[in-house]
Amino acid sequence: MTPPTSDTDRGVLSLRLAAIVAVLLGAGVVVGMAVQPDGTTGPSGEDALDRTAERYADADSFVGTVTLDVTVENETDRYERSARAQVQYLAPDGYRIDVLAPDRVANTTVATNGSVAWLDGPTGPPVVRSPNASQSERLDALNVSAAVEKLDANTSVTNRGTATVDGEETYVLDVAYTGATELPDDERYANVSEKLDEIEDTNLTVWVDTDDYRLHKVETVVTGAEGTATTTMRFESFRFDVAIDESTFRPPSDRRVVSGAFDRTSYDTLADADAAVDFAVSEPAVPAGFELQSAVVGTQGDRATVTGVYGNGTAEFLVVQSEQNPLARFDTDGESLTVGNETVTVVERGDTTVLFWEADGRTYGVAGSLGQDRLAEIAEPLVAAN
Repeated sequence: MTPPTSDTDRGVLSLRLAAIVAVLLGAGVVVGMAVQPDGTTGPSGEDALDRTAERYADADSFVGTVTLDVTVENETDRYERSARAQVQYLAPDGYRIDVLAPDRVANTTVATNGSVAWLDGPTGPPVVRSPNASQSERLDALNVSAAVEKLDANTSVTNRGTATVDGEETYVLDVAYTGATELPDDERYANVSEKLDEIEDTNLTVWVDTDDYRLHKVETVVTGAEGTATTTMRFESFRFDVAIDESTFRPPSDRRVVSGAFDRTSYDTLADADAAVDFAVSEPAVPAGFELQSAVVGTQGDRATVTGVYGNGTAEFLVVQSEQNPLARFDTDGESLTVGNETVTVVERGDTTVLFWEADGRTYGVAGSLGQDRLAEIAEPLVAAN
């Protein structure tokens, strides 16, 4: 679902899946017992990973495609997500991610030139601002070079041998972290940590090219009390030291731009979010099987936006209640629909339907891929309360 929320949340929620990978690569989870070498000749595991880190750190630029697949499963359920993106890097600070799949976030771009981070997507005008600490952290989480550096820090590595990946010979490295044993307490990893319950074991394997030490694949298997999560990243068609113009990392200049500082805090309950803002936050009609994943309070100046994220393991919908108008980027010539005593605007974006309206100087919205009628039912209590 393409999030129709605040400027910052649009990028954060769209790229949540990539953030899950970031923690598995770089947050310091402990990996299980390393496999002993099988007699292969070649560099030690630590040496191979050091050379991989140097390969990316020394690059003036690179371009490639990253494919991500995540599967969380237990005895009764299976949860799958996938994504594909082109990444471009230009030293020292240029980084760009162009999302290719899934369709709901395709054609979304997140980029930075070091001084400005920006987001551009199919649902509205570009968002441009100087990144705050949280936003910079999320951009770094999607940076291949940063991920490699984290792989190479505080680890012990075993070279298990060689294997062929996509027709290329690679060293197979088992990586064991010496850091913490749990995923961080952060809403970005709730889908993984909640589904697995207690983390019991994590195994991470890295495949690097035997010739030039490019990454070919990273696979993480996290075993918990309630199931297993498998995350696989493939690095395809990477080319180093290619010519990339600096304009690639600058914000678009031919369209209207939304800008401004934005801070966000995530809460576990809607009541906690309500206590953090100066207006009454209403409860939506939550369908059976769905529950609140997080309630995000975003502030821009003295105005606040509350975004409730609800899910059932396979689908999500969002509820926005705001003192500003974060939905203004949507076309206002959408269809009209009567919900209770309110006429709301309906906009379709791919498989996502957005219902939004204004009342008492605030903006309200419900969005998801559940269908217009079901979203209208979810919105009814908000309409009645406001």
